[in-house]
Amino acid sequence: MAHVKYVSASRVYAKDAPPAVDALDLDINDGEFMVLVGPSGSGKTTALRMLAGLEPLDGGRVEIGDRDVTFVPPKDRDIAMVFQNYALYPQKTVAWGGPSCASPRSS
Repeated sequence: MAHVKYVSASRVYAKDAPPAVDALDLDINDGEFMVLVGPSGSGKTTALRMLAGLEPLDGGRVEIGDRDVTFVPPKDRDIAMVFQNYALYPQKTVAWGGPSCASPRSS
């Protein structure tokens, strides 16, 4: 893991819209456990996408370790983001695959 730092990091999607992330200052130390919690539309995912390089910054910077990665392409950041939302497919369930698969109860 590495030290992660947002320094006045901002992201605005539309010219007249309020910022999705407005001057975020956040310092996460190496090995520290941190959770982003907030209502829908509060900028949590946008902040993570900015860290991963999937979303450009409109102001400020993002640092990983001692390196400013604000303009570093995602492939060169050595970081990954996994998006998880079980609500995307609420009608789907995990089911047994049939005779060619081992029964979940047999394992």
